[in-house]
Amino acid sequence: MKFKFLTAVVVAIIFASCSSTKTIKFSDKPNDVYTTDNLKEFLDKNKSPKVVLRVPNAAVTTTDQENVDYLYNSIENQLLSSGFVVRDRQLFNQIIGNDNNSIDYEKIKEKSDTDLIIELTKLDPSILYETNTYYDKKDREKTEKEGTHERYGASVEFKVVSIANNEYAGMYKFNYTPCTEGCVISKSFKDIRKELKELKKQEEEPYEGVEQDVLEDFIKDATKKLVSEMRS
Repeated sequence: MKFKFLTAVVVAIIFASCSSTKTIKFSDKPNDVYTTDNLKEFLDKNKSPKVVLRVPNAAVTTTDQENVDYLYNSIENQLLSSGFVVRDRQLFNQIIGNDNNSIDYEKIKEKSDTDLIIELTKLDPSILYETNTYYDKKDREKTEKEGTHERYGASVEFKVVSIANNEYAGMYKFNYTPCTEGCVISKSFKDIRKELKELKKQEEEPYEGVEQDVLEDFIKDATKKLVSEMRS
């Protein structure tokens, strides 16, 4: 950790010697969504559908073993605030068992009183965005002579299953692209000293991915978009 801190100090000195402001920007990566007509018709008639969130073990890609239950809770809370009736996912998993090949959706509907399964099929919080261009203080695009600038983005994918019809009712992928409004990469010495002070307090290795608060906001926004796309 001491080596990382000393490295950061050297980098800070280099940045502090730069008098010009540099900003990097990335273009929004488009979302990929599809909703069946059957799902649209069902949600048009049922304003408060009964849903359950499913999260397969291999759905979440992380660089460590951090607890991600707060993200699942954020999804469920957003579904609740959107008028959905959310079933307990642990209880639902007990009902369907472990063998997905033998799922009887008619029996599942009877036992769980659930209309839709919203499955989080993939969550990747460490998608690397990279560029060798930047914008100066006059918003002119320029190219770095050496090296590139990196930031982490994220993506989440959902699959919706209609239990009554035993069909895939929708597929959705939402992306978080960093620095779409611009991220300043050349900072004042005051800001650099503040960041170094915070870095010195850290005892753990930095997490290579989107920060927790940013990831949580992204998940909430993605769930809002999911509901909107399902109902549109």
